[in-house]
Amino acid sequence: MGAWRSSGNASTMWSATSNCIREAAREVLGGSTGTSRRHKGDWWWNEVVQGKVEAKKAAYLKLVGSIGKEKRRVCMERYKVARKEAKLAVTEAKTAAYCRMNEELGRKKAWRRSYSGWPS
Repeated sequence: MGAWRSSGNASTMWSATSNCIREAAREVLGGSTGTSRRHKGDWWWNEVVQGKVEAKKAAYLKLVGSIGKEKRRVCMERYKVARKEAKLAVTEAKTAAYCRMNEELGRKKAWRRSYSGWPS
């Protein structure tokens, strides 16, 4: 039943209309096969970064679970070192990824300039 045939308040009509639109979109476009395992912003992520982040998480869990002043101090130092290493690994991975991307873009611009049909 179309939303225009439904009776009731505006909220009910809006819900019916949005459901009709979603159903039509699913019929025409199909549904998603699932979600991506990666986030949009982590295309530069690599195994080194993954390892450093896991080490940082493990150090944090030990810090949170530590009992006693001396043990907590030691765990805090280990966590600080792991956090710095993780940040450094992220910075290096991002820098390398952006350098590769910029080189590729530079090659494309050079190709466009050499091709007489493209504006420079």
